[in-house]
Amino acid sequence: MMKKLILPFLLAAASLMLVSFQDKTIPFYIGTQDKGANSSITLCELNLSTGQITVIDTFNNSVGPGYVAISSNKKFLYAAGGNNKIDAYAIGGDKKLTYLNSQSSEGANPCHVAVHPSGKMVLAANYTGGSFSAYPATADGKLGAPSYTEQYTGTGPNEKRQEKAHAHFATASPDGKYVYVTDLGSDKVMNYVVDSKANKLIPNPAQPFFSGKPGAGPRHLIIHPSGKSLFLLNELEASLTACTIDKKGVITAGKTYPTIPTDFSGANTSAAIHLHPNGKFVYVSNRGHNSITGFAIKADGDLEMIDQQTKSIATPRDFNIDPSGKIMIVANQSTDNLVVYDIDQATGKFTFKHESIAVKSPICVAFL
Repeated sequence: MMKKLILPFLLAAASLMLVSFQDKTIPFYIGTQDKGANSSITLCELNLSTGQITVIDTFNNSVGPGYVAISSNKKFLYAAGGNNKIDAYAIGGDKKLTYLNSQSSEGANPCHVAVHPSGKMVLAANYTGGSFSAYPATADGKLGAPSYTEQYTGTGPNEKRQEKAHAHFATASPDGKYVYVTDLGSDKVMNYVVDSKANKLIPNPAQPFFSGKPGAGPRHLIIHPSGKSLFLLNELEASLTACTIDKKGVITAGKTYPTIPTDFSGANTSAAIHLHPNGKFVYVSNRGHNSITGFAIKADGDLEMIDQQTKSIATPRDFNIDPSGKIMIVANQSTDNLVVYDIDQATGKFTFKHESIAVKSPICVAFL
């Protein structure tokens, strides 16, 4: 009799576990370039089984909150506002946002924001202003006045896009020892050492900046969790440069790979770069060619293109991969919607799944 009772119980428990796994959802936030009535950070949920995306709520305390970044403890979110402010939010247990405070971006058109691994510093790059700012963040998530600012100077051979400095992206190394900022205007990646005790930055004496190929236009970069490899996406050249990082934070360039077909004759600018959670693949987006291109990372750090998809992709300013590595969400800036792709985690290849929800001018996808 006992065995007869135990078996149905185990089957029911297994069934509940299966349902729970199939229905697992992951929250994420969408940043928008829109400064009008729809100028909101959008909280969504992704169903990992179906790829279905559901809008949970919107938060309109920021004006044109284009790029957003989440602290490593997942308690705070920071947004680069279209009104030249960096905004701080607390993330509640229900994943909803509560506005905390703002600081001036100290430059025009902040286009990127990032959080130092310690959670004690927030980084912002100002595109039009051509400057970079670092802010102290308190334990409760609020931003203090900038602890470091720098106005960049310099030009490049592309007279239309490199007429002056254009800071485009800032990030810290996984161990938090170094901070890197791309300047599309001068083809440089600025290099800083983090003074963790004072929570400040100083130019890296071993390499104050890395110089890329003239006219390439470095836009975004991604650092491998190992801290030894860096992949630099060049917007103007539509190329990806595999680099190494030594113990002193010095960047050394390796091979460079095209991100679009060599026979493509239309206008194109590369946009975003993201690493697969398993650390084996790196993906980039292209606007004009309207594609996502995937590369496998070889043991020696070289890259090999493994896939390129264009279906239902339109001006992909950003995209991202969910933490489980199963699904890619592409944000279409020109068609105001999100598109879902499935990822084969063994090969890195990805396939179109479906078009999803409408979002006005989505330009950032940030998973919690």
